[in-house]
Amino acid sequence: MAAKRKCKHCGFFAYDMIKTNAGSFCNGSHAAKWAVKKAAKDRERKAKKLIKADNKKHAARKRTYYDNDVKTRKKAVKLACHAYIRFRDKDKLCICCDKPLGDDYHAGHFLESGNNPLTRYDENNIHAQRLDCNFFKGGDSGKYKENLINKIGVFEYWCLMMRKGGTDTRTAQDYKEIEIYFKDKLKQLTPAH
Repeated sequence: MAAKRKCKHCGFFAYDMIKTNAGSFCNGSHAAKWAVKKAAKDRERKAKKLIKADNKKHAARKRTYYDNDVKTRKKAVKLACHAYIRFRDKDKLCICCDKPLGDDYHAGHFLESGNNPLTRYDENNIHAQRLDCNFFKGGDSGKYKENLINKIGVFEYWCLMMRKGGTDTRTAQDYKEIEIYFKDKLKQLTPAH
């Protein structure tokens, strides 16, 4: 006597089964239903693979676009640079007024960043400032220059002033390198866990 077999479609066990290359079935209609169901699953699986491949291509195109988009790279550099400056100066006094920074402080530029693109990401040009000094006093409450010279020295101050103005001809790759530079500097300051 033959062993009991399980129908691939309904799961029923029986001795008398129809054997096919795909497995055993109670009857021909179960074999046909199972084949239709399997074909639908195969189509669905192929469609999901195509969608996944298309999504990967789209993500790669998007990543390439944003890696080469100057506007996006500028935003990323600004975030990385200011995060580094705020962490570097977190325990210091405000460069403008010599008061404690408080909880909400900024990375403020001595030479404003909009008109001086050559010094926009210069570490000697950016220092921690209190919110009120940066916003309400135009970025300088009167002592920024004096405190800056005391902090970086006369030579570095004049080097900074020599680079005042200019035009920005940086590419997306240039911004990417600056971003990596500031992220690495921040990692060096951050204690390892």
